[in-house]
Amino acid sequence: MSKIVQFKTNQGLVFVEVDDSEAMRGEVLAANVSGVAAEAKMTFEDALKTVKPGIDAALDLLTNLVKKPNETQIEFGIKIDAAAGAIFAKASAEATFNITLTWK
Repeated sequence: MSKIVQFKTNQGLVFVEVDDSEAMRGEVLAANVSGVAAEAKMTFEDALKTVKPGIDAALDLLTNLVKKPNETQIEFGIKIDAAAGAIFAKASAEATFNITLTWK
């Protein structure tokens, strides 16, 4: 089962569905129109900042190859966790990244 976690943003509130086991790690319960939700301890922007170093590292590595690509595209899933922030999502037992490099 899943819970709804409320994140604050500079533009207002964002509601994110998370797994039940991840929703109640000390978050404050908050009432909203869809029922009961956990209120995250961090803002939505702060949650997303937790994956930025991984994104930056992957992009830096791929765009600084010996033969630089003209285009670089990295596709990955991000999972929002009420306590940990954003984490890279997994597909089955391991994380999945789709990478496209284009040379012209």
